[in-house]
Amino acid sequence: MKLSEYPSVLHPYLEGAEVSDCSSRSIATTLFITKGYYLKIAPKGCLEAEARFTRWFHQKGLGVEVVKYFTEDKDFFLTKQAEGKVLTACLDEPALVCQALATGLQRLHSLPISDFPQSDKMDDYLRSAEEHYRLGCFDKSLLVPGMQFADSDEAWAVIQRNKDRLQSDCIVHGDFCLPNVLMKDGKFIGLIDWGQAGVGDRHIDLYWAIWSLWYNLKTAEYTDYLIDAYGQELVDEELLRTIAAIEAFG
Repeated sequence: MKLSEYPSVLHPYLEGAEVSDCSSRSIATTLFITKGYYLKIAPKGCLEAEARFTRWFHQKGLGVEVVKYFTEDKDFFLTKQAEGKVLTACLDEPALVCQALATGLQRLHSLPISDFPQSDKMDDYLRSAEEHYRLGCFDKSLLVPGMQFADSDEAWAVIQRNKDRLQSDCIVHGDFCLPNVLMKDGKFIGLIDWGQAGVGDRHIDLYWAIWSLWYNLKTAEYTDYLIDAYGQELVDEELLRTIAAIEAFG
């Protein structure tokens, strides 16, 4: 690592530290700094919403502390290292993972939406699905067992039948997967990567939690356990299947 490759305002955090790349498949480069920070770098303007949301969720006790966000030729977003560990590091304790997921979902979905710095995301969410349906995009790998469709037309029909029943009544993370959920001492403590947050339907987060459990544990046997822990009375199976159809259109 060469300090000269980074803006001078970041030098105090980088100097004398080891830096490792832990990027996922997103457009951002994510670097871990051994002094206890994470630095995201992305094209200009791409991280503004995530920084704004992360500050808000930190105030609510669910997000990490934001150290700096600024933009030059690129966006730079520096946060403190989160406490605990992500749930992908806890797969040997699937029941605890489910409990942490359920607790996180409950706490997030109980937050008041009145002062959240983002409006309803459902119109854009449905518009994107329609656009990708017209383009012929349909990814069956995003469907979990029990929520499969023969083809894109069947999935689209489910969406058309149920889209008006989807609600915008809670704050959703948008990517509620195991790598974004933190646990410490066997209990949920927070979330990371808030770039897709917004006001929407709770079944979006629930579906991604179910998908991530299935993907990481290689079994769907914990789906019912998670739904029971979250609250069966809060879950509409047909709306959950509708979200599966929407997500399959990317």
